[in-house]
Amino acid sequence: MKLPFKIDYEHISLKLLGIILIIIGSMLAYYILVFIIKRLFSLSFKRLHFKNPYLIKRRQKSLEKITLSLLRYGFYFVAFLIILSSIGINIQTILTGAGILGVVFAVGSQNLIKDFVEGFFNVFEDNISIGDYVEIDGVEGRITDIGLRALKIKSFTGEIHIIPNSKIGHVINYSLEDGKALVDILVDYNVDLANALKVIEKSLKMIKDQNINIISTPTIMGVNKLQTIGYEIRIICLTVKETHWSVQRFMRGELMKAFKHEKIEIGVNQIKIRNNNISSIH
Repeated sequence: MKLPFKIDYEHISLKLLGIILIIIGSMLAYYILVFIIKRLFSLSFKRLHFKNPYLIKRRQKSLEKITLSLLRYGFYFVAFLIILSSIGINIQTILTGAGILGVVFAVGSQNLIKDFVEGFFNVFEDNISIGDYVEIDGVEGRITDIGLRALKIKSFTGEIHIIPNSKIGHVINYSLEDGKALVDILVDYNVDLANALKVIEKSLKMIKDQNINIISTPTIMGVNKLQTIGYEIRIICLTVKETHWSVQRFMRGELMKAFKHEKIEIGVNQIKIRNNNISSIH
């Protein structure tokens, strides 16, 4: 079947080649600019490393991530316009109409702008950074990514939570300062308080020497509560950031060993059966 018009394959090939060259050139320009920006960030933050290298490095990485996200979207837009121009479309008309479209876009993209602003200032003010262990509105885990619109939190069990930057509310950041381990031990009322405190005090000195994440020697705060099945003794200590959970588990285990060795009973519910009637004994 003969077509009513002639296809200029040479012209089409040249246009396709031009588009491919534009894409390749844009990618090269993008990666060169990415390298320059990363280098600039590295040099800018290098003089701050004497303050806290760990926190400064994470802050640098987070600001870098947001800046590069913005750069990537900008390159997509510019490359798209160049491709349109190469195939004969008048981009001046598009850019002229962009003023009107920009108003419409601005109204519809308020959340996008808010996401970017909130994310940028959260990082800039050092509230959060990539790698921080946080709890945000009930979601707990480590921040794996901070983007233009949202951040990603990986929970302890592996789930990835995506939270828009503008929706970030109450933030608990466990990575900014040293932590504090808090352990409550429930002791049976039949155990003499002075004896229980003596055993705990002796154990705490060894616990401090056995765990490198404990900064200060654990301190006995005293009897914290009087429960129905025993009295509760509270112990606290400073820990290396993000380690207070493991330190608490370690302290409980070591104190249980000491109690068992010294035959000190912990407070437990007991059940007594008499004439087929079950009753609790405190």
